Amino acid sequence: MLQVIVLAGGRGARMGGVDKAQVTLDGVRLVDHLVGALAGIPLVVVSPRLALDVPVVSEDPPFGGPVAGIAAGFGALDSPGLVGVLSVDAPDSPALLPSLVDALRADPAADVAVVRAADGQVQPLCAVWRAGGLREALARLDTVRDQSAKKLLRAAERVIEVPGDGAERDYDTMAELSRRGHAELP
Repeated sequence: MLQVIVLAGGRGARMGGVDKAQVTLDGVRLVDHLVGALAGIPLVVVSPRLALDVPVVSEDPPFGGPVAGIAAGFGALDSPGLVGVLSVDAPDSPALLPSLVDALRADPAADVAVVRAADGQVQPLCAVWRAGGLREALARLDTVRDQSAKKLLRAAERVIEVPGDGAERDYDTMAELSRRGHAELP
């Protein structure tokens, strides 16, 4: 069974220090884009600032980086088989979950399926992990705090890549997001 962690707890430094989850795209908050696209899939949102109609958790102390957020979200899931990891600043990324799940099903030895974008970059915050593989990768790190998602990916034993189709695109600045649609700060 697939469950999803939505990382929405960053400081938003490249967006001027605003909570990215609260930024609107075409009149809808980024977090609501993802939650809506994931309707029917059990999920947890990782954020120290949000109150939603879905489970919300935060690493303690907050702002510990993406791996600390993934660990906090993973701890809040209910016996997952597969764990999707998505970032709130990639509003179209849920569309890639079926391809990632299919890739894992086709390779039973893989710990994680991750998107490789058209620009050649691996997108570790657009991935689906086997729960056991994620647990083991987290345990291989000395600490989860202030660790990059790419470091977590390197801790996996077997990583498979799935080509992206553009839906994996994350938006780090308002200018980038404005090219996707009408973007407004909270």
